Amino acid sequence: MPNPRVQPSLAPLGSPRAVCAAGAAALALVLASAPLGAQQVTEAPLEIFHGFTLIDGSGGPPIEDAAISVRGNSIVTVGSRRQLLSGPAAPRDAIVINLGGGWVIPGLVDAHVHLSTTPDRATTEAELFRLVNAGVTAVRDMAGDARALASLARDSRLGEIDAPDVYFAALLSGPAFMSDPRPRAASAGETPGEVPWIQVVTPQTDIARAVARAKGTYATGIKIIADVAPADVARITEEAHRQGMRVWAHSMVVPGRPLDVIQADVDVISHACDLAWEAMAEVPQRFDHDMRPRYGSFTADSPVFTQIFNEMRSRGTIFDPTLVTYARAERQSGADAPTRGCDLSFARQLVARANASGVTIAAGSDFATPPEDPFPALHLELEELVANGGLSPMDAIVAATRGAARAIGAEDRHGTLAHGRPVNFVLLRQNPLEDIGNLRSVAAVWKNAVRYDRDAYRSRFQPSDVAAATPRPSASGAGAATPNALLESWLAMWRRYDLDRVDQLFVRDDALTYFPSDRQGLIEGINEVRAYHAALGFVSGGFQPQSELWLENVTIADFGESAVIGAIWYFGNRVNRQAAGRGPLTMVFTRTSAGYLISHVNFGNYAPGA
Repeated sequence: MPNPRVQPSLAPLGSPRAVCAAGAAALALVLASAPLGAQQVTEAPLEIFHGFTLIDGSGGPPIEDAAISVRGNSIVTVGSRRQLLSGPAAPRDAIVINLGGGWVIPGLVDAHVHLSTTPDRATTEAELFRLVNAGVTAVRDMAGDARALASLARDSRLGEIDAPDVYFAALLSGPAFMSDPRPRAASAGETPGEVPWIQVVTPQTDIARAVARAKGTYATGIKIIADVAPADVARITEEAHRQGMRVWAHSMVVPGRPLDVIQADVDVISHACDLAWEAMAEVPQRFDHDMRPRYGSFTADSPVFTQIFNEMRSRGTIFDPTLVTYARAERQSGADAPTRGCDLSFARQLVARANASGVTIAAGSDFATPPEDPFPALHLELEELVANGGLSPMDAIVAATRGAARAIGAEDRHGTLAHGRPVNFVLLRQNPLEDIGNLRSVAAVWKNAVRYDRDAYRSRFQPSDVAAATPRPSASGAGAATPNALLESWLAMWRRYDLDRVDQLFVRDDALTYFPSDRQGLIEGINEVRAYHAALGFVSGGFQPQSELWLENVTIADFGESAVIGAIWYFGNRVNRQAAGRGPLTMVFTRTSAGYLISHVNFGNYAPGA
C-alpha cells in the first residue's frame, strides 16, 4: 500500500452528525423567506426511506423491500415500499431516499452500563460517542454519581452531546454495602448513604420519602443491590411503582433469596449466576464479593429453576443476565480458576433455559471495552448470548431492542419501529439473522433523526486513554472473539497506521503469508510482515494518515475454526473515489487459543480505470 505521509491532503470532512439534509434545507428556505419578526416553524417535510429489509424489533418476520416514512423526529408509517410509495394513498410530495440495500433494525439498547461510578466527563462522552456510532441509541446506567448522570441524561435527550439517550438508577441498599468502594466513589464529597442517589435503607426508613428523594435526582428507576430484607424490597417496589419509577435489583438481594426478589414484583433482575443461590440450603446474611454457591449439587434443569422462571414469566419480570461479564472474567483468570461467584457453564445453560421458558431477556453488558476497540461491549454480550446462551440471532436482537427498552420502561420511545416513535434506527450492510456478528456491519445510525455515518467515525478517546488500555504485544497475539471483530480491529490498525496492532492481530509463526499490492512476491512470518508495515510508515502508537483504506462488498464465510473474508479494497480519498487505488482482497482468519488471528492476506490490483 502507498505511504500516506506523501499523499495529498484530504478535503475537510463534514461532521458525522447530519440532520436529514433535505428536511433541513427546506426548513432553512422557508425561514429565510419569511418576514423578519413573523418567522414560523413549518411542519417538517415527509421523508420516505426505502431500499432495505426491515427487522422491526417485535420478533416478527423481516419485511423485505421495506420502507419507513418519517416527519422530523417522528415515524409516520412502517411497511413495504409498495405500500408507502406505490399505493393509491402514497404521498406525492415526499422526499424519497433509497438506502441502497442492507438491513434496518431499531436502535440498540444496552440495559446495563456504568458511566459515572467515578465521573470523567471526557472519557464518558467518548464512550457514548462510540456507543451511538455502533447503533446504540439508549442505555440504562445501573447507578453511579447522579450529579454527572443527570447532566448526561439531559444533554443526550437534547442532542447537545453525541450520545444514546441516558436513563439511570438511584441506589437503595443496606448499611453494610456503604463501605464498598463504589458508593464511596459515586458520592465523592458527600457521605455515601445520605445523598439522594445513594441511600441507606433499614426497616425504620421512611420509604415514601426515600423514593421521592431518589426520583428528584431525575433517575428513572431504583436499584436494590444488597443487605435489604425481603419485606423492605417489597416496600420499596410498591412505593416506587406508586410514584412512577421502575425497580431494578440484583437477582439475589441478601439476606433474601432470588425468589424473594422476584415475588416482590421488581421489574428487572440482573446477573444470571446469582440465581444459583435459590438451590442452596443456606444463603449469606450479608453481601460479600467472594460469596459463591456450591456448584455441583444442582443443574440448570433442577425444579427450583423451573419455579423461578415460571414465576418470572407470570409476573413479567425481565432478566438481564450480563452473561459476557462471566465469560470475560473466565478469560482473564483462566478456565481452571474460579470465576467470582459463578460457574460459566451453568450461567450459559440457565440463560438458555430462561429464554426457552418465555422469560423476557434484556441485553446488558456491565462493562466497557478498551478505548482502542471500535465497538462497545453490548456486541460481545449479544454474540455470547447467541453462541452460548441459547438465543437465536432474532432473540438477541429483540433482547437488545424491545426487551431492553421494556427494562428501562422506555418502550414508547425505543425498541421497536412503529408509528409515533422517534427516528431511532440502524442501517446494516450485512444480515444479522445469518450471523449476529453482522450487527457490527453498521453503515449509518439515526438517533432522534440525527444521522451518524459509520465511515466518518473516529474515536474520541484521548491518546493517553488508548495507550494505557492497549495491551503490549504477546507471543500469541491479542485475537478477537469473532471474525467481524477481527476485521474491524484490522481496519482500525490501518486507520491509525498503528504498528503495535500488527503484533496483536496476526499469527506469530511461519504459516503467516502476505501478498501486498504495491510489490511482487510473498512476505512470510510475523517479523517480515511487521517490517513491511513499518516501511509503509506504521509506527508504535499510530498516527492519523492522510489517506484511508476502506472495504466494500465484504463477505465473510465463517467455518468455526477459520474464516475467509472477501472484499474490494480501496485506498485513497473517499471524496475522490475515482482516483483511489482498488482491487480484490482475500483474508484468512484462524481461530487460536487467543481468539481469531490473521493468517493470510492477499491484496490484488485492478487495472487503472477498470
